[in-house]
Amino acid sequence: MAFPSWEAFLAANVTPLGFFLDGWPPRGQADLAEKVRASAWWDRPVLVAAGTNTVPTLADATGTYSQALTFSERTLAVRRSLQRDTASLYFDERVLFFLYLRDNAELQPLCDRHSHLLYRYPVVDALARDGEDAAACLATLTRRRLLEPAVLVDRTRHCRSCASAHLHFLDVCPHCSSIHIGKAASLHCFSCGQVGPEADFHNDGALACPKCSTSLRHIGVDYDRPLTQYACGSCHHVFMETSVIARCLECGTAADPDALDMREIATLRLAPHGRAALRAGQIQESFAALDTANYVAPPDFRRLLDWTLATHARHAEMRFALILVEFQNATEVIEQQGAARVFLMLDEFARRLHELLRTSDITTRTQEERLWLLLPFSSPEGLAARLEKALAEQASAGQASPLRARIRHLQVPQDLRPGDNAAQWMSRLQEGA
Repeated sequence: MAFPSWEAFLAANVTPLGFFLDGWPPRGQADLAEKVRASAWWDRPVLVAAGTNTVPTLADATGTYSQALTFSERTLAVRRSLQRDTASLYFDERVLFFLYLRDNAELQPLCDRHSHLLYRYPVVDALARDGEDAAACLATLTRRRLLEPAVLVDRTRHCRSCASAHLHFLDVCPHCSSIHIGKAASLHCFSCGQVGPEADFHNDGALACPKCSTSLRHIGVDYDRPLTQYACGSCHHVFMETSVIARCLECGTAADPDALDMREIATLRLAPHGRAALRAGQIQESFAALDTANYVAPPDFRRLLDWTLATHARHAEMRFALILVEFQNATEVIEQQGAARVFLMLDEFARRLHELLRTSDITTRTQEERLWLLLPFSSPEGLAARLEKALAEQASAGQASPLRARIRHLQVPQDLRPGDNAAQWMSRLQEGA
């Protein structure tokens, strides 16, 4: 069926198989694609007639009517195989469902100077409803390994205070961090070693050292000119190279460039784990949020713990700690507030955990509510205190039934017993040692 406008399509009250846009100007195509993604038929294919120079960001591709029909029939078959009510899907499920219907589809990032993070994903923005946070949704799906990066597009640096990517880099004085610096010709007095701006050496039309008062008559004998230097107008410090600070344009925080968060921007595709979870209807499985990028399967975790214990036996300098985090009332909170609410709380806890873990730290889960952390060359007290603080902050945020967790730890060599292995260590923590 052909319609002259979106309003005419709505008035016909039909259920579309897909959408084929032909004869529309670029702006009209973009508006129609946006209306489709915001409607009850957000998951339907949108194809633009072949030969169109500009393809809307929210459209799937260009093609002929026959190709659009084939594409739409294929997605219908996939949609029927999943047997999911698209009207009741959560935001993260909609994103995964959208990709599942499209073989080898990838979410494309768009550089947008108005975006807080500098890059955004237009399709995910279009699928968001009622203020849902697209960036947080993608971060969660990637952290849970339901989405995976495909093609690296860019790297961005972000303020650690507000996560903004809008940063201003400034050359400053390495001595006082003032921005009042400038290049200045300088002189070096051979008599006392004084180095300073040339203006400081001028004395009644002659050159004299401001420190030792020696007259400087012959270059190469009394003085020389070092390489071009910088001079600070605030502290009068002279230096060869400036320091650099990054000032956040959102919150004003100043930081060393090395202290910024670096993020990789890539196209995102549906991961095998995400495909399997969608088929099984387990996207909202709450405790999966704890599976960070440092996660390994429990058998591999035990083997790593045994290897670490064996390494310490031969090399006493090898220190490490084992932490067990047990959520004590998760089932109770799920019954009271629902799995979706628990998922949000666990996801926030997982975000904090991800920030605290180093790349060398390893995690696993042996039960839904039992999280293990292996920390090489680390003291467990500091991390345990920060995890307890994260849970306390959730409780103070007004949660009706906040999550409670018990955190225990063992460390080498203080808690090591002769003949200890991975199974014994993990049993001691589970039993409350």
